[in-house]
Amino acid sequence: MTANQSPRWLRYLAIITVIGTYTMLIMGAIVSKTESGRGCGSSWPFCHGQLIPETLPLETVIEYSHRIVSGGVGFLILLLTIFSWMLYKQNQKVKLLAGMSLFFVVLQGGLGALTVVFRGGLEQKAALALHFGFSLISFASVVLLTIYLFQLAKNKAFDRDLVHIPSGLKVATWGLTFYTYLVVYTGALVRHAEATMGCGYSFPACGVTYFPNLSSIAGIQMLHRYAAISLWLVTLWFLLVVIRKYMHRSDLVKGSIWAFVLITLQAISGIITIQLDGQVMAALVHTTIISIYFCILSYLCMQVGLPWRRSSK
Repeated sequence: MTANQSPRWLRYLAIITVIGTYTMLIMGAIVSKTESGRGCGSSWPFCHGQLIPETLPLETVIEYSHRIVSGGVGFLILLLTIFSWMLYKQNQKVKLLAGMSLFFVVLQGGLGALTVVFRGGLEQKAALALHFGFSLISFASVVLLTIYLFQLAKNKAFDRDLVHIPSGLKVATWGLTFYTYLVVYTGALVRHAEATMGCGYSFPACGVTYFPNLSSIAGIQMLHRYAAISLWLVTLWFLLVVIRKYMHRSDLVKGSIWAFVLITLQAISGIITIQLDGQVMAALVHTTIISIYFCILSYLCMQVGLPWRRSSK
């Protein structure tokens, strides 16, 4: 299929799926922040073993709504994957992005079910953190697929985009993205370990210390802070390198600038979240910004290509 034959309805479906996946991501954050994960008891996929629960306290409404939305989004991703594979049988990038979207939404759904059925201590908190991480990968994959479909429609997705991209920049881009993913897990652990206010309102230190015991909620909070600060510094370094050496690639320059702006806003929102005693709205803004930031980095990875793939000469 040529770029001019790219169906508009598929791109519309992709946009709707992006919105749905983002909604699923945010609703999952609401479930965690409001501690509504046990709103349906230990039964899954139904709520308290019923299709329609007899009683509907707020935590049940929140948890069951998240399950319903997740099921609907999973169906949208399935449709998008099937149609993408059918219409772009020879396009490996489309098939990869669509496949990742579907694989990780199924994986996060299965992991979410396990955290409901089986109770635990630290293991359950780690599983909940993984649940968010897999949701983020699914969201980023849908976003990248949508961008790529629009690139195909505008005849802008060509291998010549990979010309003069040295392996060093590719490794740096993918390395920054991978490190971001690890930092995201430290943030998810803060949320699920209820460590948002582990240092009270104190910032940047944790009370009178900078290095509390990592097994405490204060230690978990400070671990995330140090990871976030280092991420801000690395993103700044990455931006300066791109501006200095790759000004001819407007896509990389714009993406790097947006990445730095977003990680700065993320840092500010993190401080505000602490000052507001971890209020839900502040936490959702924090989650939204890091999700968009991760998508920007994933876009840069798509634009530079795989580290082990040689650029055209």
